[in-house]
Amino acid sequence: MDKTPLVGPDFAAGRELIEALERTGIPVAFAGWLSLRETFDWQLYIASPDVQTYGPTTVIRFVDTLLTAIESPLSLGNLRITNTSNHFVNRIPESYGPRQITPHPTRIVGIAFDDGYIVEGFVYKIDRKLKPSKTAPRANAATLKRARSLAA
Repeated sequence: MDKTPLVGPDFAAGRELIEALERTGIPVAFAGWLSLRETFDWQLYIASPDVQTYGPTTVIRFVDTLLTAIESPLSLGNLRITNTSNHFVNRIPESYGPRQITPHPTRIVGIAFDDGYIVEGFVYKIDRKLKPSKTAPRANAATLKRARSLAA
């Protein structure tokens, strides 16, 4: 199976989404593009403690609204929003990734473990010490305005 290429606009759109999430108060413990041997497709993995606390549906709905608000070329089909105990996310050593979002993600190659294999990846951020936000994510006018101000 041929691997789908990851192009520059994907890097920028991914970084913009992560920055918008953090600007709106969603803690992001891990963010990075991963290509798994099982699919060879690139997926932007986003892990947040809010997924455990408020549930995946709440966070996914918020992200979907945010994608529209910032006019992102990404869609939910490009994303894997997960909790911080996701085994792919936890198998990537902290030494591979920066603690803060950077314009140029750190490249990782060939991480194998019991039930999976990351062929290649580009990590924006790893910070496993984050706590969930105090309130569930809500797509109110003020939150979306903060997100759009970033994209402008």
